[in-house]
Amino acid sequence: MNKTYILPSGFVFILAMLTSISPLAIDTYLPSFLEMSKYFDVSISSIELTLSIYLLGFGLGQLIGGPLSDRYGRKTFIIFGIFIYIICSYLITLSTSIEEFFIYRFLQAIGGGFAVVNTNAIVRDIYHGNKGAKVFSTISMIMMIAPMIAPAIGAFIVEYYTWQKVFIFLMFYALVLSYFIFKLPETSPKVKSKNLYENYIEILKNKKVRFLIFANGFAFSGMFIFIAKSSFIYMDYFHIDTKTFPVLFGLNVFTLILFSRLNIYLLKNNSTLNLFKLGIKTQVVCAMILLLTINLHSLYLSVILTMFYIGVLGIIFANAISLLLEDYKHISATANALNGVLGFVVASMVGSLASFFHNDTLVPIYALMLFTSIMSFTLLSIYSLKK
Repeated sequence: MNKTYILPSGFVFILAMLTSISPLAIDTYLPSFLEMSKYFDVSISSIELTLSIYLLGFGLGQLIGGPLSDRYGRKTFIIFGIFIYIICSYLITLSTSIEEFFIYRFLQAIGGGFAVVNTNAIVRDIYHGNKGAKVFSTISMIMMIAPMIAPAIGAFIVEYYTWQKVFIFLMFYALVLSYFIFKLPETSPKVKSKNLYENYIEILKNKKVRFLIFANGFAFSGMFIFIAKSSFIYMDYFHIDTKTFPVLFGLNVFTLILFSRLNIYLLKNNSTLNLFKLGIKTQVVCAMILLLTINLHSLYLSVILTMFYIGVLGIIFANAISLLLEDYKHISATANALNGVLGFVVASMVGSLASFFHNDTLVPIYALMLFTSIMSFTLLSIYSLKK
């Protein structure tokens, strides 16, 4: 610990709740895609596009909010971001056109980015090294409960109410969260640089960090492809009903939790870099088998391999962010923001490719998942050589 802070009871749980804003915003409304497409009289592809819009807005919110947080304080921008998120969640329910929905969804994501960019920064302000990686893993493990139950919550709401109530739920979640945020200590070093965003240039000049950020970004992209296409994979291709979909989706998150827990144990005797490599290698193998066994049309094989492909992100994410923030103690929110925005930009682009190459089969989906994992492994290998 670098400095003594008075941490509230359930400190890690509060940060996990804050981080959960994003997976809840992404996963809760997945079961309502069909209803929303009918409501706005557009194709499901147009509704899928809101996932990419959210990622872009979320990334932009981090890009702007990170440096401001480093200078003016973590809590200030968490509260400001949550306020925007709450207002826009409500405005989404009043949307009468898909264009309105796009705008409010983008602004909701910016608010979420302002808030969430501070989570990892707070951890880095307090902890470092393997200790930091363990805390990141614990937060990830708790936070992953959100995407595991989010589709089930969404399915329940759509079954008995309307899609608008999904965003009312998100609004109330953020309201409850804001109560706990006031309990957090202020940990920002409040760095006073001449140019608020000159730190981005400093970070981007570091070749090793660039490779690390994009390696993490491509690893995240593989998961985003699955999230965007999960409804098609399970409900359209394998003909799973609405009630079973949240269960199969939740299995992937359950595996994520297990691997996050495993990562804490493995960190006792392994470096963060070696564990990052192990996670990416596992992704490559799983994606390759998924692609080679498509003709078997096996739901069970697809579910199991996807569980491992998504699950090892519990190892990848915690170690990637720990490696990145280790060298940027005083501008951790800025470094975290850059990692987030570039990762989300890559994910949005790859996600768009998944929609562009869609042909009612699993081939383009699994091929792109393999591609992102290979890209991540290649970039990480280059990073290792330069380290």
